[in-house]
Amino acid sequence: MRLKDKIAIITGGGTGIGRASAVMFAKEGARVVVSGRRADKLAETVDIIRKEGNEAAYYTTDVRDEEQIKGLINFTIERYGRIDILFNNAGVGYSAPYVMDSTIKTPTGDFDEVLSINLRSVFLCCKYTIPHMIENGGGAILNCSSINGVIGCGADAYSASKGGINALTRALAVDNAKYNIRVNVVSPGATDTPMIQPAYELEGFYDYWSNAAPIKRMATPEDVAYAALFLVSDEASYITGQNLMVDGGLSIS
Repeated sequence: MRLKDKIAIITGGGTGIGRASAVMFAKEGARVVVSGRRADKLAETVDIIRKEGNEAAYYTTDVRDEEQIKGLINFTIERYGRIDILFNNAGVGYSAPYVMDSTIKTPTGDFDEVLSINLRSVFLCCKYTIPHMIENGGGAILNCSSINGVIGCGADAYSASKGGINALTRALAVDNAKYNIRVNVVSPGATDTPMIQPAYELEGFYDYWSNAAPIKRMATPEDVAYAALFLVSDEASYITGQNLMVDGGLSIS
């Protein structure tokens, strides 16, 4: 098992990439704490994991709230004693009630909310997890970004938040390597998850993103979860500060 006896936190673990990663990490031996705003979806993820004979728990968390993030970290420490893996996966995109458009069409309040959920949450989760990893002798942090963080794809607030994640990851990797803490990014292309599915109603959206990459399909949540599994495992023990593009070749085409 690639994550035997590891303790992992996955934010945004109720659906999509977060759920796929939680199930996969647990199959590989990790005890997983999933967080998110919807307790019913988190409970579904935990139920899937437990039915396969693996260990998981959930903690309801709005990642905009610093105190709730502290609660998530404290819950994990109290339940399992340490944190080996943090996967900052929570985020909003096209399913959000916020404008995903050009800067001039984006309300200032929407820009602030998107950055709070997508970027500030990564800062806060790392801020309160890293001291425990230092005490434990190391760990692996993975942040979920997007192709929007490296190429111009519109949705300016979203792109800014993902570019910020990439920059923050590099800084964290350099700052914490001396503590045996690795920090990396996984950047999916268009992925068939509940976050993007509302946009299928837009004319041409599904057809475009199903054919935009050289590999002519969208990613599945499992495609991204496999990449995440590698980056948080000991197989990637000499990899830090890197951005693994899981985009079917879109960013190089």
